[in-house]
Amino acid sequence: MHRLLYRFGDCTVDLAARELRRGGELVTLSPKVFDCLAYLIDHRDRAIGRDELIAAVWGRLDVTDAVLGQTMLKTRRAVADNGDEQNAIRTIPRFGYRWVADVVVEELPDLPRRAGADTQNRTADGAASAERSADAAHFERAAAAKPARRRGRRRTWIVGAATAAAFALGLTGFALAHRDAISPPSPGLSPRASVDVTAVLPATVDASPEWAWLRLGLMDLIAVRLRSAGMTVVPSDSVVALTGPAGSDGKAAQQLVRSATGAQRLIAPKVTRTAAGWRVHLDVHADGRDLEIEAQHEDAVAAARAAAAMLLDRLGRPGGTQGDTDALSLAAVQQRAEAALLVDDLAGVRQAIETASPALQKAPELRLRLAVADFRGGQLSVARQRLEGLLGEVDAETNPVLRARVLTVLGTVATHSDDIAGALRACAEATALLTDRNEPDALGRAYMGCGVANASMGRFDAAAADFARSRIALEITGDALSLARVEANEGLMENTRGHYAEGASVLRRAADRFQRLGAHSELIHTLCDEVETHLALLQPVEALSVSESGLAQLSQHENADTRRAMQLQHAHALAANGRTSEAVALLGVMENEVSPDQEQALVGQMRATRARFKLEGGQAETAIEPAREAVAALARPDDARERAMAWLTLVRALQAAGRGAEAAEEIRKFAAWSATTTIAAAPVYASLADAELRRATRNDATTSYEHALRASETAGVPADMAAVAASWGHALIDTGDLERASAIVGRVARWAGADFTCSILQTRLYRALGQEEAWRDALQRTRGLAGERPIPAALLRPPSRSAPPIGSTH
Repeated sequence: MHRLLYRFGDCTVDLAARELRRGGELVTLSPKVFDCLAYLIDHRDRAIGRDELIAAVWGRLDVTDAVLGQTMLKTRRAVADNGDEQNAIRTIPRFGYRWVADVVVEELPDLPRRAGADTQNRTADGAASAERSADAAHFERAAAAKPARRRGRRRTWIVGAATAAAFALGLTGFALAHRDAISPPSPGLSPRASVDVTAVLPATVDASPEWAWLRLGLMDLIAVRLRSAGMTVVPSDSVVALTGPAGSDGKAAQQLVRSATGAQRLIAPKVTRTAAGWRVHLDVHADGRDLEIEAQHEDAVAAARAAAAMLLDRLGRPGGTQGDTDALSLAAVQQRAEAALLVDDLAGVRQAIETASPALQKAPELRLRLAVADFRGGQLSVARQRLEGLLGEVDAETNPVLRARVLTVLGTVATHSDDIAGALRACAEATALLTDRNEPDALGRAYMGCGVANASMGRFDAAAADFARSRIALEITGDALSLARVEANEGLMENTRGHYAEGASVLRRAADRFQRLGAHSELIHTLCDEVETHLALLQPVEALSVSESGLAQLSQHENADTRRAMQLQHAHALAANGRTSEAVALLGVMENEVSPDQEQALVGQMRATRARFKLEGGQAETAIEPAREAVAALARPDDARERAMAWLTLVRALQAAGRGAEAAEEIRKFAAWSATTTIAAAPVYASLADAELRRATRNDATTSYEHALRASETAGVPADMAAVAASWGHALIDTGDLERASAIVGRVARWAGADFTCSILQTRLYRALGQEEAWRDALQRTRGLAGERPIPAALLRPPSRSAPPIGSTH
């Protein structure tokens, strides 16, 4: 017998002995570091995704980026590599890693059987023998199967699918502000590590095209049937996200699902149309125990139900009954509608249900799916009416789980309709109905709904507790897609609190996951949040790049709010890059399409943007009304930053229009409101508005400016700091107080290379100081950033020591 030795540079890796030697000396490694090294070398012919590497080395997905990053740092150090040179391990941005060093493979005699052969590696971690898992054995087997050859160096990112509550989380999101604040699991829920997880793959359909819906419909039917028998089954929407709507069959798909979800058992259904009806064949793949099940029936759904029952019997679980003809017919329509929901085909959902018999159309399960389709299509009032009708018929005593699912969807619709109190009532009742039941899937989504509602009210501690419970419940189900939503919502929570720097990496990671999972709705909303993050961090180029990628996803979405949210962020990004006319035109198109069901927060943001464009274009009088509408519409606590900026625009417009008394009254109301909110931006902009009014009325504005600057620096949001510095800095230059102006302008100098407002402020200061060389450099940079934005003519003239301060740019 022989084993393989990998040689690169002055290093050798012996997988069988689990030894790394560098310069002939044994390097002591922890098991995880060695496994990372071995997996990358063994798969050196391709890039390895982050999730794949985590699944292979840790055997689960809940490994933080910090843990992975530290492990990769130690892995690089072990082979004398580092993150800057990357001569052995190359980081693939937004994906993972790749081994790039040249490798020579040599054959060695097999290891002798003797005690202590692996002493060095065992002492690195007392549990090393346990760490020698099936993954390590796989590395050795795969390496042995490869011919020894020299490798060339190459260089180089909603509830269970059978329930309507799956879509209760995708469009409004908040999450844990701190992951460490996780509450204990609810009664009856055990940690996922001890759960036997099963995943059902999309069915292979051997029939004419009109039966294509069976691919996802039967997959989900079988998953639901197994889940109802007490098995832990990966939600179907997660499986579809991993394999794609059309699906990728065979071993590649199975490996992807297994590694991403941790499923120990995979079920691959095949449905065939025969002369006598339908045959459903199940290939069940488990570690060391494969099964085959086959059932026939004149109805495809009945055949699938029979196959699921037979499988349950083979696994030693109760198989249940097959039900009567009406139940089978209901199941067929239900599964066909669910297959359409899994791929966001809302027309397909309606067609499947509306072509059923009148009696079946009255079934609560189908009406719930219609409500979900209404909601996802942006028809909030229609969805709410349908759901409230269902609640009158679905009793908590006889069908508590279905009632809880209806309540969860209703809570989400209420949140989008700005009825936060109603949302909290619905979600609280849903969690109460589910807490003592073995329904972690539904319970996790109900807690998510509560978290969304609490976060919308600014009750972040309560929201964090709800999301913590949601995360624990969803971990049990292996629902990778919903857990990715939690991560995206965590980033949004950071944004809402003004912690944009912390939220940036979380949102990027979530967007990459949604991209890989094919979750387009979630991806768009995460990209919207990313654009907001880049704008708040004064990164306009990055904001535009993200918004353009979001626009490319819009053709797949029926929901008008989804489209307009992305378009609005794109308009903001265009304006931040000086493409003003494009931004104004896009906003005009959006405003012409506003519907009665339009979310008020989105309407408010559109009005605020219109007011700002008008004011910047010198049309102060016409900016007043949209600014007032924005202040009125942006009333929720989570809209506080947007409301504060809209209120500042209103005050500025009133002042510019010569309506000083009205401006003073607005400032009074603005200050009173800002004292009631916990969002840090509110006092920043309220104090700034007061300072500008004092300055306009020739009163001392220093105290108000100082308060605004302190508040902005405490919050640490670059865009807010720049707004204060620009206003105060120009005011100080106007009065010739260049020493104090320098201190203020210097606070935002770090962003002058990317942000037009900061750049023009610095250019004006250099000119006022008579620093001609610095002025020329700054002016050249400002011209490059301006786009269509005008640069004051006075700034174009060379400075002189005696030159008087030029007029304010405000």
